[in-house]
Amino acid sequence: MSDDDPDDLTARIARAKAAREAREHPQKTENSSINAGALALRYGAEFGASVFVGVMIGLLIDGIFDTAPWGLLIMLGFGLAAGVLGVIRAYQEINAEMAKLADPPDKRT
Repeated sequence: MSDDDPDDLTARIARAKAAREAREHPQKTENSSINAGALALRYGAEFGASVFVGVMIGLLIDGIFDTAPWGLLIMLGFGLAAGVLGVIRAYQEINAEMAKLADPPDKRT
């Protein structure tokens, strides 16, 4: 063992940390690069699907029970409410995901 060993160990540790950061950094930017188009598509799909299902169920109810247009109007209201709740849930899920990515692992408790 010579006097250069502590410096060599420090250099090896620095290289290992740099290599680890290089491996983790692209992964973080890859996962966190949710663009506006993807968010708009997800929110639109959540809302549109809920409204569509509500309208279809309303039309089905009107056809079966001959209650036009009340089944459609009531189920359209439920579809709109479900769409808004779906968008809020998607928003919260994406925010929680982004918060996990933004918080470094060594600082999490």
